[in-house]
Amino acid sequence: MSAAVSDSRTAFGIEGMHCANCAASVERALRGMDGIHSVSVNAATGKARVDWDPSKLTLRPIFEAVRKLGFQPVSLAGEMAEAAAVKERRSALKRIGVAGLGMMQTMMFVYALYASGAHGIDPGIAQYLRIAGMLLTTPVLLYSGLPFYQAAIQDLRRRRVGMDVPVAIALTVAFVASVYHTLLGAGEVYYDSVTMFIFLLSLGRFAEMSVRQRSLSASEALARTVPAEATRLHPDGSTERVLLARVVPGDRLRVAKGAAVPVDGRLTSKAALLDESLITGESRPIARRAGDMVPGGAINSGEAIELACTKPAAQSTLAGIIELLQLAGSEKPRTVAVADRVASWFSFGTLALAFAVAVFWSIVDPQRAMPATLAVLVVTCPCALSLAIPATFAAATANLARKGLLVVKPDAIERLPRIDSVMLDKTGTLTEGTPVAAVESTNGIEPARALAIAAALERGSDHPLARAFQLFADPNVTAADFHEHPGCGVEGIVQSARWRIGTCEFVSGQVCQQDDSVLYLGSDDGIAATVAIRDNVVPDAVNSVRELQNQGLNVVVASGDTPEAVRAVATTLGIAEYHARMSPQDKLDFVEQTQAKGRNVLMVGDGINDAPVLAAATVSCAMTQGAVIAQAAADLLLLNGSLQSLATGIRVAQHARRIVRQNLGWALVYNLVSVPLAAAGLMVPWVAALGMSISSLVVVTNAARLAWGRT
Repeated sequence: MSAAVSDSRTAFGIEGMHCANCAASVERALRGMDGIHSVSVNAATGKARVDWDPSKLTLRPIFEAVRKLGFQPVSLAGEMAEAAAVKERRSALKRIGVAGLGMMQTMMFVYALYASGAHGIDPGIAQYLRIAGMLLTTPVLLYSGLPFYQAAIQDLRRRRVGMDVPVAIALTVAFVASVYHTLLGAGEVYYDSVTMFIFLLSLGRFAEMSVRQRSLSASEALARTVPAEATRLHPDGSTERVLLARVVPGDRLRVAKGAAVPVDGRLTSKAALLDESLITGESRPIARRAGDMVPGGAINSGEAIELACTKPAAQSTLAGIIELLQLAGSEKPRTVAVADRVASWFSFGTLALAFAVAVFWSIVDPQRAMPATLAVLVVTCPCALSLAIPATFAAATANLARKGLLVVKPDAIERLPRIDSVMLDKTGTLTEGTPVAAVESTNGIEPARALAIAAALERGSDHPLARAFQLFADPNVTAADFHEHPGCGVEGIVQSARWRIGTCEFVSGQVCQQDDSVLYLGSDDGIAATVAIRDNVVPDAVNSVRELQNQGLNVVVASGDTPEAVRAVATTLGIAEYHARMSPQDKLDFVEQTQAKGRNVLMVGDGINDAPVLAAATVSCAMTQGAVIAQAAADLLLLNGSLQSLATGIRVAQHARRIVRQNLGWALVYNLVSVPLAAAGLMVPWVAALGMSISSLVVVTNAARLAWGRT
């Protein structure tokens, strides 16, 4: 069994889970295990996320605990996930087929009893019709209805009243009463209601499953792009096919035309044309040159290319995105947890109401007691209520992943619509993040040596400016005892001397006028060189900022750069408010002060120094090419570096909020209308079954509009 694992965290799918009570049962069972830190199970996506201690527990007992509850843990991505989805669909179709055939045949026999009620019917023929209905209904109940009974039994074992408990009771009562009347040779039979209820409920859940598999397949689609094998090149020019797990950094690989790049690597061919849409959301092919980094999962749109592996497959860009998608899909937002609790209590209330209806009609009109009770049990199944919120959030997450915005923490979709202020870092966010370094002046050192020392120091930094020195790296010049000082610079031992690169004050120890477009390189002997850094504004930043402003958002630039550099970028982008010379603490204070005024701030950044403010903002977004610590603190990851995706994300989140309100409103109206009709005996059981199935399907289909991009 494979699962997405990172240290002590694993995410996996759960086959056979279809309601909030199922998810709650899994959560409770796993939380009781020694070594489990936290558990989150999402019923809408069918995914679970578990944080655990590998020194106390292994994955096997975790999966066994899920199996004991009557569910099947499955891999989230790759061939196993696809096989599990196919198996689930085939099993559901078989049960629907048996239920549908049995329903049609049963109704043919039972309808004759109803049609002859006013004119009378020969007792022998009537008994024949009852027996025929019983024989046809029995296999439908035992085979097609088995999943409902299994789920209900598991709920009762866990001392919970799940959604399937009322369903199982309704089926049992109707079937037992019908069999009793059949053996008695007189009385009403409800075989048609039993078979129709099973057919419609199975059909509705199949539709829900189909929508879920189509709309929540972002991580699976990414995983399927990764080949199982790679073509490795040998020094003599020969090639061999090797398992992807055997590819190590330094291996030279060949990628055929139309094939997927298996791992992150550096392009050794002169040029390449790559489709990176699954990773970045960029729809147009990207031209790469020799020496450029190539992400795993990109599709080679041009001729065959060669590259040098820089990371193992398990650590590639694509693997990280897949893992984040899987973990995001397994987490459960706060509003979903509230809806789950409401649905659980609603199921208990359904049984209480059904009992009251049975007692009332038994006294007033005993002949109407059974149909009214069955209708109440069926029509009040809270499937729609339980699915209203999680289905919408899951669909929105899948939509945004395809558009280049990865939702790392599902709560972000709840908070995004409330955003009224956007705070943007400059370097690596509004600028391209691929700066160019050039030596301006030196003092007793050759320019080439200065750049080589700077490259050695910056090699260990995640700051966007560090990329400016990649071209000048010398394998013979390395840095030891590396330390990074956020907002100031980096230092380390290079060839037995301590060197620093960063601000003038950091390098020289003296207060001096600082231009953030210039970095200073120095040792204990003083400043040895000044290096100019030039970085261009992101091409689509102007349109992206304008779209954010058109949405009524106040856009602010907050940067540690000089006032001149920040003003130039802000003016270019049409941003009126900007703040320069801001330390990490200054940014944090600014966000907290803004929030204290009742405003909700979306912070976008990518450096180590942005981590504190990202954690404090109402919603935070980091760039995938930025620092790992910034990504860990963020709610969203911008895969393609385009703020256009961020503007789209806010719009999708606002639409998701409207859909949640529509779904909850529909579920409320449905119950307010149908429950009184059922309790009053004005709704026959098969109509109740039809209404309940349609209600759930309406909710899921409405949510699926987000996944299909219809915003």
